[in-house]
Amino acid sequence: MKKLLVLTLALLMIFALCACAKEDEVKAEMEGLKDYLQQEEIVDSITTESGDTFYFDLVDSETVAITKFEGDDKAHAIVIPDSLEGKTVVKIADEAFYYCSKISAVTIPASVTEIGKKAFAGCEMLTEIVIPNTVTKIGEAAFYGCKSLAALTIGTGISDIPAYCFQECTALTSVTIPANVKTIAQRAFSECYSLKSVTVEAGCEIIGAQAFQNCTVLETLSLPESVVSIGQYAIANSDALYIEGITLPENTECEAYKYIYEVLKPKHKPVA
Repeated sequence: MKKLLVLTLALLMIFALCACAKEDEVKAEMEGLKDYLQQEEIVDSITTESGDTFYFDLVDSETVAITKFEGDDKAHAIVIPDSLEGKTVVKIADEAFYYCSKISAVTIPASVTEIGKKAFAGCEMLTEIVIPNTVTKIGEAAFYGCKSLAALTIGTGISDIPAYCFQECTALTSVTIPANVKTIAQRAFSECYSLKSVTVEAGCEIIGAQAFQNCTVLETLSLPESVVSIGQYAIANSDALYIEGITLPENTECEAYKYIYEVLKPKHKPVA
């Protein structure tokens, strides 16, 4: 209805312009109208049989982004559909599931290529996340504060884990960073208070400042020779991590490891 009203008013405006304007001016107005209508077009919402409601907007004529979710007050798992009204779901928009505290599990379809900023932040009952291989971009703090998240699988399409992405995921006990990830950004896993084991596979190049800061029970950390930069305080306050728990490339003299060799090793040298 809204779009129809806008279209009607716009056509009346164009007819009026036609009477007094030059042809090129009318053409410009028509192009502007086309762009405006594309921006204003809203694909409403769909409620599933389980009572969950997905709100979504057009990305283009064939694809949509989920912008908001409303569900039952009881804890339950959800399955994000791969299509809505015949259009492929390719994006989970910023804050789409922000603080949906009753989601216990979520299935992200392989059609999704992007997860926005804070998309699932504050989903405190969410226990497991599998990021599909099709996802190539994740926004900052996408899973911040998912305090029940105990299992995490990062897909092969991700090249960067953004800042604050898994900060305060306090149930996470181990994580493997696959070879496709080149950058672990600032505070990506900070304050993961149950995190005991981190394996960074060969391929990672940059570990950002405070990336694993305050992971107070971290016991084992495996790093590859592909790393060229480790940010300040990357593993600060990891008081359980003695140098014997860190696996480094053999005979490496990489500048990035100075922090570990010169700062961490003396600090955490076991007492005889």
